[in-house]
Formats: sequence, C-alpha cells, structure tokens
Amino acid sequence: MTRRVVIVAGETSGDQLAAHLVEDVRALDPTVEFYGVCGPKMRAAGVVQWFDHETLAVRGYAEVLSSLPRILRLKRELLVKVSELNPTLYIGVDAPDFNLRIEREVKSRGVRTMHYVCPSFWAWRPKRAARFHEAIDRMLCVFPFEPALLEPHGVSARFVGHPLARAIPPADVSKFELRKSISRFKDDAVVGELIAVLPGSRVSELHYHAELFVNAIEIVARERPNARFLVPLVNRETRAIFETALWSHGAALVERVDLLFGHADFALRAADVGLIASGTASLEAAMHGCPHVVTYRISALTHAIVKRKLLLPYVSLPNILEKEFLVPELLQKAATADALAKALLELLMSNETRQRMTERFAAIRARLQAPEPHASGHAVLEMLG
Repeated sequence: MTRRVVIVAGETSGDQLAAHLVEDVRALDPTVEFYGVCGPKMRAAGVVQWFDHETLAVRGYAEVLSSLPRILRLKRELLVKVSELNPTLYIGVDAPDFNLRIEREVKSRGVRTMHYVCPSFWAWRPKRAARFHEAIDRMLCVFPFEPALLEPHGVSARFVGHPLARAIPPADVSKFELRKSISRFKDDAVVGELIAVLPGSRVSELHYHAELFVNAIEIVARERPNARFLVPLVNRETRAIFETALWSHGAALVERVDLLFGHADFALRAADVGLIASGTASLEAAMHGCPHVVTYRISALTHAIVKRKLLLPYVSLPNILEKEFLVPELLQKAATADALAKALLELLMSNETRQRMTERFAAIRARLQAPEPHASGHAVLEMLG
C-alpha cells in the first residue's frame, strides 16, 4: 500500500529543515510519497508542491495581519487537498501558529500528525505547550532538552538532532581556498577580510534590514579598506530590495560586495565574521564556525507584544543554548548602523573573541548531533507503521 505524507513548511528555514527530513525518510524507504507546501529544497528532495512556502513567510503580529487573507485562503485550500489525498500522516514543519491549527483539524479527522521542530514555548508563550497534545501525536525535537520539558504536558517527543549540526566543513579546505572560487575576488581580496552578511530570508525582513545592513557595511568598509562582503539572498525579490539599498550608496561600495543566490553555507564557511539577522541563520553560522553579530528589527507593535512574553534575556539560538551572551545581540532601537559596525569591527580586531566563539560553537554542534543516522526518518516511518 502506498504511504502518503502531507508535509507543510513555511519560509526558507522550514524548507531546509523539511528537505532534510524527507531525505532521511527516503534513504530508508524511497516509496513514501510526499505532498504539500514547500520550497525549492523540498521539491528537490521529491516533494510534490501544492503551494509555495513563501505564502507562510511572515513574522510578527502587524505583518501577519496584512497577510491574513492569503493565509486563511491557503488554510482552506490545504484542508481540501488533505481530504482529497487522505494521507497516512501530516507533518507540520515549524510555522507553529499555522501548522498547529491544521494539525488539530486533521487529527480530529483521523489523520496521524507530527510536528517537526518544537515551538519555543520555553522561551516565550509557555501556556501553549498545554495544548500541543490536542494537535499532534508526536513531536520531533531538534534540541536535546525539549523532550523532558514536553513530558509533563503529555506530549510524545523524540530528540532527532538538528540538521544543521551535520554541516561540518571539510578540515582540508581553507577559507582562502573557498574564497578563490568567487570570480570577482582579486588576489589581494582572497587574503583580505571577508564578512558574511545575512539580512534575512523574508521580504518583510529585507524591508526592515536592507538599508540598515548596507549602512553598517559602508562604515566597516571605510575602516577596513581590504575587507569584502558576501551577501547570500534567497530569491530575486529579496535580492532586488538589497541591491536597491546597495546601489543608493554608489558604485564604489557595490564593488566591495558580492551577492549570491542562496549558498549561505558557503558564505559562512568562507567568512571571518558575520552580520546575521536573528533566526535559524544564527545557529547556521554557529554550526559553520563563523563568529558573528546578531541583529533584528520588527514593527513597534510586534516588538511591544513580544517583549512582554519573552522568558529569556536573549533571542539568538547560540545564546539560548549556552545561556549567556556568547554572541552580541543588537535589537530594535539598539540596532543602528554605527552600533552594528562597531560590534563587527571589535570582532574583527579580537582573535581571542573569535577563537572563543568558534570553540563554543563546536561544542554546541556536538550536542546537537543526531543520536543515530537518519533519526528523523526512523521516527517518521514508525508513525507510518
């Protein structure tokens, strides 16, 4: 009997996580069929796309309000598709505000449900954990401390490792060798400083970050004449927003900046330091051993709401996992171009700080390794029976 799975992921990070999950399942049983809401990485892994993941690429209360009509339309159309397919399993990947609602509905119809990546109830909105069991049959966790926290709430959970922890750079490939593959680099740039700049994957993030990040780049470029900047962007729309901000500062600055379509992993491996928009990208930077500064801006309304709900003093995942400000965080009003540039310059000038960060990042990566090969794939196949 053919086993069909509906898998739903929002935005770039969810697409990447879901693709790893599908690949793990397919490595164990290539006959399982996947359908759902996905992006390019999931499509490449073999998921049949019903809807594009960018529909769910929204963060923040104010931003969600303006996107609500299309999200509600997606919900209605997705539920129709699920009913028509009658899958064995529904897997929601991240996007908890959307997926938990769908999971609750399809579970009530007799479809088994799984959620991949535990919502961070331990960092904010802790009360929602009490209702997880209503929506899901199994939670797949990417952090080892989460199953124990879920147990009192009656949630079946398993730690399967974080896919990003697999990203261990080959020891025999130096940063200089990686940089030589960038055609615009001249010989002096290959041996100069390289800064990875990740302003976010959502269009809404670029609206808040593009000008801010470019202004910070300009300040650092003045102070470090041999530095270059590598900016991976996920699609044409985010690239267009960033390029507009960049060209407004003139051709001299443009010459110092190399834009990429995707390939954030390459940028983080090749760079000396990074300027990162808070989110999965900060953990990705840590997994690739890239010392970095974290920043983020959101609407004033969203910030006011979130600030009241936060349980921890830090927002970036490396800091949460280490329970200290290992990585500098400059958020909201503190996120000015001068402050970001100052933090980057301090990081560039301190070999000791960078070394300390990379050593701690290696320890984090070791803790997040999967307990067995294809751990998430085994968990899915157990659910499929």
